[in-house]
This record gives sequence, structure tokens and C-alpha cells, in this order.
Amino acid sequence: MNELINFSLPAGKLSCFVGNLFAELETPCEKQQYPDGLILCGRTAAGRDAMLLIGRDSCTFIGSKEDYNAARNGRCPSRRCSFGG
Repeated sequence: MNELINFSLPAGKLSCFVGNLFAELETPCEKQQYPDGLILCGRTAAGRDAMLLIGRDSCTFIGSKEDYNAARNGRCPSRRCSFGG
């Protein structure tokens, strides 16, 4: 079941979140327009569909809460940063 989770992160941590969340990105052409920001669609590391709406001051995640929590608790694979979101 998909959940709708609103959150906010600084740009650097948001970059790590996106890297931890998506294993594959897909074109969002068939998705609803989001005039206030960026839409990222794809498959998570667990293979589930997810969508991330990135606005100026906040983000909305649409997908599995397990995938959201895994991305928030992830670490940078290169160990150059620690997300710890």
C-alpha cells in the first residue's frame, strides 16, 4: 500500500536520500504535472514503485513506508558523507 509522506531536508541530505531511495529512475511523462517542482519516479532498492515530488521548501514521497525509512536510514556508499537523515 502506498503512503503519502511529507518531509523536508537540506539539499545535500536530499541528494543522499534520492540516491538511497531509487535503484532505477523512469521518465515521469505519464504522471500528473507538478508545476511547483521536480518529479522523480522509479523503482526502489526493494523493487517497488515510488514517486518523489520535490518542491522548493518540502518534498512528498509516495510509496512504501519501508522504502522511505530505509532511504532515510541509509548511508552514502562511498562513505564520504553520513546521511543519518
